[in-house]
Amino acid sequence: MDIKRFVLNHIAPPTESARNAWVIKQILKIPKGKSILDIGAGEMPYKSFCKDLKYKSQDFGKYSGEKVKSGIKSGKYDTKSVDLISDITDIPVKDNSFDYVLCTEVFEHIPDPLGALKEISRINKEGLILTAPFASLTHFYPYFFYTGFSEQFYKIHLPKFGYKIKEIYSYGNYFDLLGMELMRLPIVVMDYNIILIPLTIFLLLITFPIFLFLRLLSRLYPGSKNIFCFGICVLAKKI
Repeated sequence: MDIKRFVLNHIAPPTESARNAWVIKQILKIPKGKSILDIGAGEMPYKSFCKDLKYKSQDFGKYSGEKVKSGIKSGKYDTKSVDLISDITDIPVKDNSFDYVLCTEVFEHIPDPLGALKEISRINKEGLILTAPFASLTHFYPYFFYTGFSEQFYKIHLPKFGYKIKEIYSYGNYFDLLGMELMRLPIVVMDYNIILIPLTIFLLLITFPIFLFLRLLSRLYPGSKNIFCFGICVLAKKI
């Protein structure tokens, strides 16, 4: 048995695994030969799934992940292989240059998300795959401007820029949030004071049973996503 896969699919709250599965599913639906621009691509985690597409990447190229003192630490972050280095509100390509645009976990890191939507609409001909957190902790600091966006953000603003929403998918719920933060608690304690290793071990021992109970509540009450979810994924068509 693949223990890591089992934990991700059956024990851990649905965070990146759920989002990645949804994004990959949408990418694989795109007809072969279509062009796609991965905006805010970073280290291009989805490039390998675009092998049948004309793939290009864009990023602002300023975040390296090094010497970060605030928020969650990402470690070294390499964007040297990105095709286009530019601001997201001023991408140096012609109108309608790409059939599809992929933009994942980017909007919380830009000061002007509406300006970004306007630019995305300008260069996009057919469809948009867009994800962002509903709520998140500080990360990729200092390029962190919003904790997240609700589905109402997309419902109100995407039509203004020529899009019709085809699907909105949210993942995680209130009980997943509590479970995730219980899992994160010992790590945060270690991050701020390594001397407290005994306390960290103690926290792990007392929180794990509670975490398992919260996972059960998550399965029993999935509707609690109306209070909280980790993130929202949107599939939209250009009209």
